[in-house]
Amino acid sequence: MDSRDITLEKLKNILTLEQGLLRKSTTSSVLVPLLHKHGEWHILFQVRSYSVSQPGEVCFPGGHVEHNESSFEAMLRETCEEIGLQASEVQIIGGLPRERTQGGLLVRPFVGYIPARSMRHIHTNSEVESLFTVPIEYFMSVEPKQYRYRLEIPEDWSLPLILQRHLSVEKPYGVTLYWEYRGYGIWGLTARILHNLLSLIGEFEE
Repeated sequence: MDSRDITLEKLKNILTLEQGLLRKSTTSSVLVPLLHKHGEWHILFQVRSYSVSQPGEVCFPGGHVEHNESSFEAMLRETCEEIGLQASEVQIIGGLPRERTQGGLLVRPFVGYIPARSMRHIHTNSEVESLFTVPIEYFMSVEPKQYRYRLEIPEDWSLPLILQRHLSVEKPYGVTLYWEYRGYGIWGLTARILHNLLSLIGEFEE
C-alpha cells in the first residue's frame, strides 16, 4: 500500500471519534500529530528535554490529565503548551485504543492533523528538546525490531502494589517494538501507539 493513497477522509473512517472519548478520562493522553508535506504524510515526534523525567526519550505531545479535565481536554492543553499551537490549529481526526504503561498509567491516544498553514507556528517549550518528523511510508515499509526484556526482582524486594497489578511476578518479562530513524530511537509506549495506528490503516486497506 502506498501512503500517498491515504486521505483525511479515509483516516476519519478508520479512526471513529466516539463522543465517549471526549468525556471519559484516563491518567494521561497524547496526540499523534500528522502533517502533510512534500506530497506525503509525516508523523511529528518530540524528544523530551533534560529538565523533565525520561530525558532524551522520543514521545508524542501530551501528559497527565488534571482534576476535572477530560482526556481530550488534557491532550489539547498539553499539545498546545509543548509545541506552541492554538487548539484551533489542531484538527482531531479520531482516537486509538487505550494503552497502559509499565508503571500502570492508562493513556488515551488521539490522532490529529496539523495543516500546512499552522506548521510555521510550531515551537517548543522547556519540556521539549527538539522535534522531528518521519514519513508514514517509512513505518509502512520497515518492520520494527522486537526486543525482549526481563524485570529482575531481588528476593528481598517487595514489589509495589501498582506493579503487582500490571506485571506478572511469575513471568516478569515483556517485548518492546523498536524503530530507528536517522539516529532517533522510537520504542516503548510510543512504538505501541504507532503500531496500533499502522495496523488500523493496514486493516482498512485490505
